[in-house]
Amino acid sequence: MKLHMFIVRRLILLVPVIVGVTILTFTISHLIPADAAAAQCGDKCGIVVGYTDDGDPITAYEANRERLGMNEPLIIQFGLYVTHLYEGDWGESSTYHRPVADVVKDAAPITLEMAFLALFIAYPLGIILGIISAVRQDRMFDHISRFFAIAFVSLPIFWFAMVLQLVFATGTESSGICDPLFGTSGGCFPIYGRHDPSLTYPVDGFASFYPAGGTGFHLIDSWFVTDEKLATLPEGWSSNWLLFKDTLLHLALPCAALGIASSGSLLRYMRASLLEVLHEDYVRTARAKGLSEFKVVIVHACRNALVPIVTILGFSIGGAIGGAVLTETIFAFNGMGRVAVKSIQYLDFPVIMGVTLITAAIFLLSNLIVDILYAVIDPRVRLE
Repeated sequence: MKLHMFIVRRLILLVPVIVGVTILTFTISHLIPADAAAAQCGDKCGIVVGYTDDGDPITAYEANRERLGMNEPLIIQFGLYVTHLYEGDWGESSTYHRPVADVVKDAAPITLEMAFLALFIAYPLGIILGIISAVRQDRMFDHISRFFAIAFVSLPIFWFAMVLQLVFATGTESSGICDPLFGTSGGCFPIYGRHDPSLTYPVDGFASFYPAGGTGFHLIDSWFVTDEKLATLPEGWSSNWLLFKDTLLHLALPCAALGIASSGSLLRYMRASLLEVLHEDYVRTARAKGLSEFKVVIVHACRNALVPIVTILGFSIGGAIGGAVLTETIFAFNGMGRVAVKSIQYLDFPVIMGVTLITAAIFLLSNLIVDILYAVIDPRVRLE
């Protein structure tokens, strides 16, 4: 089967999965013993907000039920939801008082930018340390790396994030190490937010060919701010590089917390996989032919050892997004994690559904990428 045919086939198979996720999430959200209409009006549910044509009073609670379509049978509610979803209407958020599509559009890039950058830290770090640990099996480096791997896997990510804040993003009065070592003021890295609080990120100064308002990925958007817009910014952000640097510095600690925490499990997987491969007959044959140890390990052994690492790539993306819930709270990032938690607290079902669908789509696409990488890394795998 050709690669492009395989991709098209898998994309088509994603449709019934998304439909199943939609049905399951919608059903569960309406089986929860909670009343979204009552949650929105709170203590004011009994207040009369209008009257029917017959003169009967309409309370705030009854008005909410009518507005949310809760008076209709469940199957009709689901049909209306799917119809609106197909038309691009994800519903209205009762918590944010905005269309759900806009809420998700603003929150998703924040979480994805942080999660993918964390993976760029986790995978090279975990794989490289795993290779060295396997090659130096039962030596001092191996023991130390395994200790830290278990520590990173075991320690709560919110605790680790707070430790990074304390060490790298605080002043000398709070035991930070940056100020006395590097002469900084307030630490090496910002402690919260996506950019400096005195900077309102440009939303109207992007290049003409660029999406209006940007993509939401500030690491990318920063390079497409026009010179005219940069001229109006303070001196600290008067160039594309300075905007990019400011965003990168704000992402450093949260991404390091997620990435280092994820690298522990990757180190253990890579070490175990490579140790198994190094005892294969073809590795001994390569050594007997006089190949250098570097070529034996990197060229011959690592390629096969990476197959199980690629397998967990999809789960790593999900784990990074899941870990972002706590990390976003600690570093004041208003991403999908914080949006989902707030929506659950206020029973904002349209936003819950929107976040669930986006997360499901990310999982499915990441698994598709994993299947494609199988054939690239291991020639024995065929797309059949």
